[in-house]
Amino acid sequence: MRNYRIYLYTTISFVLIYVLVISLIVIPLTVKYKSIVKLQNTINLATQEIRQVSVLSADALTNNVTKEAVLNSIQRAISGSDNESVYLSVFDWSGKIVCHPDRTKLGSKNEQKSNMVSNMESVVTGEELYNHLENLDENNQQASEVVALRPIENSDLIIAAHINIDNINLQTSAFTEQAKTIYLILGLILLLFLLITIRILSIYYEKIIDRKAAKFEDGVLNLSKLNDSLENYQKSIAELKPSVEPQAEEKTKEEEEDTKEAPKQRLLTYIRNELMPIAIEDISYIYVENSISYVVRKDGKRYTANDSLDQIYATLDPKLFFRANRQTIVAIYAIDKIIKYGNSALKIEMQPISEIDIIIGKNKVAVFKKWLDL
Repeated sequence: MRNYRIYLYTTISFVLIYVLVISLIVIPLTVKYKSIVKLQNTINLATQEIRQVSVLSADALTNNVTKEAVLNSIQRAISGSDNESVYLSVFDWSGKIVCHPDRTKLGSKNEQKSNMVSNMESVVTGEELYNHLENLDENNQQASEVVALRPIENSDLIIAAHINIDNINLQTSAFTEQAKTIYLILGLILLLFLLITIRILSIYYEKIIDRKAAKFEDGVLNLSKLNDSLENYQKSIAELKPSVEPQAEEKTKEEEEDTKEAPKQRLLTYIRNELMPIAIEDISYIYVENSISYVVRKDGKRYTANDSLDQIYATLDPKLFFRANRQTIVAIYAIDKIIKYGNSALKIEMQPISEIDIIIGKNKVAVFKKWLDL
């Protein structure tokens, strides 16, 4: 798999961010919300249960059922229920336990003081109970917590509803592990989806890059051919020049009028106030700057000319000179290299190095190639 580092770094970054967010924020909030809902339901169940027992016991006492018979019925009903999440106990106004799931505690003093229920009219919410359990000291943690109290009418008895703290903690731990497993599976699915998305995007952009690379290679190949053609053309001119000898031909006046003006062999220039004729074969390139025509020789010396670029170009041999743009004329034998410029244009490097950038626009590239016999 190409660009494996992208996938590695993406995986590491995702795992770090996901684990931090999930472990520090999402899981604690989820567990807290779920625990509060669970505790609220348990409190509602406990409140409803002690209300029913209180009403039934009061009715029995009203119907002349003895107190001992009522307590025996309650004891049989709650016996062994202290292992459940909610269980009941009964004590009298003196604090003596008269009914409890654990028979060994019968007759003992009820010394358990609830931090949550201060009187029989207190209403405990799930959030209050959750915060209370969270703040309990682990070393002095009680086995249960009283969440509701209700008196039995026409008697000195009080029914208490207890929450089994160990059971609540076990349920919370189980839900925490369940939440971790769910979020782990969800994280793996999200990571897989992210890697697949990155893979699809990378394939898409790799295709784009490959197309651009192929286009660039074609451009490099064309430039290579162009530079080879330029080099061959320059050699051809160099070989033909010494072998061509001027031949005098007799022409009539009519023929001379029809014949076009021959290219100049010299160009009249100025250096300061001194006239300086320059041989055409010594010219490297000609350019215009601030409406002044400058002629640059092969040795790098620069001269000025009075004529405009159009006038100068009209007197030059079009086989040897090319009008690259509105500001520049280049000589074939002074071109050092042709390179790609932008999407469709070309840039010419001269010998000597030109003082300005010589750019052939995309509209003149075809003419330039034709000039080079391409």
